[in-house]
Amino acid sequence: MFLLNKDNRGYISPLEYNHYCKMAQLEIFEGYFTDLARQTQLQNTRKRALGHGDMALQVRNKIDVFSTSATLNYTDVEDVSGTPDPGQAQDYFTLPANYYKLINITYNGRVLEETPKSKFDMIMHSNLNVPSVTYPVFYREGNRIYARPLTINYTAATPQGAEVPLICNYIRKPVDPIWGYATVNGDPVYNPSPAVTTNFEISEVDEVDLIVKICGYAGLAIREADVVTAMSNKEQVQLQTDNA
Repeated sequence: MFLLNKDNRGYISPLEYNHYCKMAQLEIFEGYFTDLARQTQLQNTRKRALGHGDMALQVRNKIDVFSTSATLNYTDVEDVSGTPDPGQAQDYFTLPANYYKLINITYNGRVLEETPKSKFDMIMHSNLNVPSVTYPVFYREGNRIYARPLTINYTAATPQGAEVPLICNYIRKPVDPIWGYATVNGDPVYNPSPAVTTNFEISEVDEVDLIVKICGYAGLAIREADVVTAMSNKEQVQLQTDNA
C-alpha cells in the first residue's frame, strides 16, 4: 500500500486490503487457463519455441501447483421412510469445497468417463457400452457427481462390505491471502505469524502483475482515477508483451 499512501491518497483498511488481494490473486489464477489455451494454440501453429521458450509448459507448471486429489463424500439419499438405502440411483458424491477444475475421477484404479447428462439415459440403455466396473461413467449436476454402475455407490457406503472410494483428481482454488495484523495504539501492525497470516499461492513471477491489480482495485476504492489509469495502462502493456 506504500504506492497509494506515499501521497496521502487515502486509507485502505486491512479487511479491504485482504479483499483486494483475494480478487487480484483469483484473477491471475483464472488467467492461467486462458494463457495456457493461447500459448498452446500459438505453439501448435509453430509460433512459440520449445525448451526454455516453451511458454505453454511454463503456464502448465503454474497450474500444476494447485493439482490435488481427494476422496469424494458419498451421500445416501434415504427412501421415503427415512431408512438408509445405499446404492440407489438418487445417491450422489460431492465435489470438494475448494474444487475449481476437474482432472479426472477414478474408481478402483479405473478412470470414469464423463458424459453429458443429456446422453446419460442413452448410455444406460445401450447394448454395447452399458456402464460397468470396468467401464464406469459419471455425469455432473452442480457440485454433485452421479456415478454408474450403482455398484460404485454401494461399495462406497459403509458398512456395506469393503469400501472402495471414488477419488477425484482436480485443480483446487488458491487459498485466500490474509494480511494478518495486531492492533497497536489503534493502528494495525503486520503480524507474520502463520496463525493469522496466509501468503499468496500464485507464482512469484506474477508478483508485478499482482501488485498492479491490487493497486487498481485500491484506486477504485479511494476514487483515484490517475491510479486506476496508470495500473490499467501497465496491464495493457503487459498484455501486448505477452501476445507479441
